Amino acid sequence: MENDNRSKSKDTPHLSLSQYVKLDMSQNYCIVSCSKHRLPDLVNVVDSMVNEGWMITSGLTSDDGLMFQSMSKFSGTLDNSSSITNEV
Repeated sequence: MENDNRSKSKDTPHLSLSQYVKLDMSQNYCIVSCSKHRLPDLVNVVDSMVNEGWMITSGLTSDDGLMFQSMSKFSGTLDNSSSITNEV
């Protein structure tokens, strides 16, 4: 049996937002995952994160009954855009 070197880093927090949705998150990047049978839960979490300034970085993908969505947050970009609207 081979060792799995793809084990999760201890520096990457794992959060559960509901019974079915899981986040593997760093400061500017995260992967949201959920069972394919609970897509409304995934949609609600992704929608909430978009409202908090996260951006969807790629298309939805699936593997072994799970759905995955990657998201990024660029705090510098968001800060600059809000200052631009304040100046207008």
